[in-house]
Amino acid sequence: MIQIKVVRWFVPMAVLALAACAGAPARAPVEPAPEAAEAPLRSDDKDVTAALMAGEFAWQDGRAASAARHFGRAAAASDDPAIAEHATRVAIVAREWDLARQGLARWRALAPDAVGIVQAEAGLALADGDTEGALARLRTLLARGDADARRMVGQVLLGGSDPVRAVAALESLAAAPDLPGGVDTLLALSQVAQQLRQPELAARLAASAVKAAPESAQAILWQGHLALRGGDRAAARAAFERAVALAPKDKSTRLTYAALLNELGEPGPAADTLAAIDADDEVLAARAAYAARADDPALLAKVAAEIEALPPPRPAERVELLGQLAELGERRDDALRWYRAVPRGERWFDAQLRIAVLLDAKGERDAALAHLEGLRSAGIDDDANLASTFLLEAELHERHEQPERAIDAYGRGLKVLPDERRLLYARALQFEALDRVEECIADLRRLVELDPQDADALNALGYTLTDRTDRHAEALELITKALAAKPDEPAIIDSMGWVQYRLGNLDEALKHLRRAFELQPDAEIAAHLGEVLWAKGDRDGARAAWAKGREVEADNATLVETERRLDR
Repeated sequence: MIQIKVVRWFVPMAVLALAACAGAPARAPVEPAPEAAEAPLRSDDKDVTAALMAGEFAWQDGRAASAARHFGRAAAASDDPAIAEHATRVAIVAREWDLARQGLARWRALAPDAVGIVQAEAGLALADGDTEGALARLRTLLARGDADARRMVGQVLLGGSDPVRAVAALESLAAAPDLPGGVDTLLALSQVAQQLRQPELAARLAASAVKAAPESAQAILWQGHLALRGGDRAAARAAFERAVALAPKDKSTRLTYAALLNELGEPGPAADTLAAIDADDEVLAARAAYAARADDPALLAKVAAEIEALPPPRPAERVELLGQLAELGERRDDALRWYRAVPRGERWFDAQLRIAVLLDAKGERDAALAHLEGLRSAGIDDDANLASTFLLEAELHERHEQPERAIDAYGRGLKVLPDERRLLYARALQFEALDRVEECIADLRRLVELDPQDADALNALGYTLTDRTDRHAEALELITKALAAKPDEPAIIDSMGWVQYRLGNLDEALKHLRRAFELQPDAEIAAHLGEVLWAKGDRDGARAAWAKGREVEADNATLVETERRLDR
């Protein structure tokens, strides 16, 4: 089975994706340790500067141990405590414990009262197996009672080399009857427990937080999130509803609850729950996304009016969203007006592509093509964007059933951008549809030459060889490599089943095709599965497989052709 991902622009742009950004259930991960500020270096500190630069280059290259050595040298030669702090933190991340101790000693000498020293001491004690020493310092941090201290505790527990020790330390901290910080600390430790893959401990700490503060929407929301992670959607929903009742105007709580409703397949109620809080760009974008998923034109129009009514200035994201909403509402002239108003910047180019799509949809095909050519003539610095103009032009031709013009567009794109992967993939797919099999194979073979480890290209070439030629041995070799790289990819498993069928290995083919269909019920896989069952004499099984395929996609060309050919 060929699985080629080609950009398509006739589906309106990613209004739906905005909801994930606006309202994903909060996970509240513990933040990584902040980088130390750059040290103010004197112009004559050549040794320190050289060491810092060497350390930075090593770190960027992924050579953590080497970076730790260079930063340690810089710390030893400098009187700046920020450099000593940075050297200590890098050494701990690199698990270069001797260097970490040296950096810590230098840091302590230069800034003995720095709270980060206590955190580093706790991390080193935990790495040494000194659990009591680590606990003493972690309790010292928690006694500060602020969010920074709780974050530092989480960083120590999550950054340790031995998760067993970290869990033991966490349980000891959580067992203290007079835990400083109260509910906030319980929630922070529960989040650490979740990240340490201790769901029972996380749930227990969350329950303690709710018991200690039964009116805390934040605690209840976290408890609901854990229930959701554990698969108990009913409990999660009940918790989220309670949290919303406790904090009905809290934006974060509402967005999180809306994301849950959407995940439960209720985008309409998700949009409705956001109507109860003050509207801003984030809230309205999320409401628009849920309204689009619910296929509610009236709500989409209402949200668009509310977004348009927001006070100026209008950021590019808002202008683009107004264009998307107008497009979804099939108000093409309004959509064109908004897309043309998107200012230059990161949103501008996508809006320009939408303009071409809308012009074509309005029957102004020549204007759409001229618009794309105008973009190219004006100059496009980004190769990916330039390739997108050729991909869209080809798609416009395909839409009007002019595949040869689409081939020409891909070819012109490849002259400007030789070996551009998306253009090669798309042209190969078009060649295959036109029965220009050898040209399809040539493009796919070029993709494999460009990246011999690309499992998708290996699979596409292997499948085409076995499906459209008699070069089954070569196809088997290619598909075997692809499957080794992606052993659970249904499209590749289907290809393996199909090449085994072509080679006459019916039992082996059946094994792979059944697994492929279990992983991904797909009409084309069902067609292949039914054909192998038919070849084995199981006509009822074949018809049952095809029936399941029709449930997924009744007009799938491969499925229709297979049934027509075999089961007259």
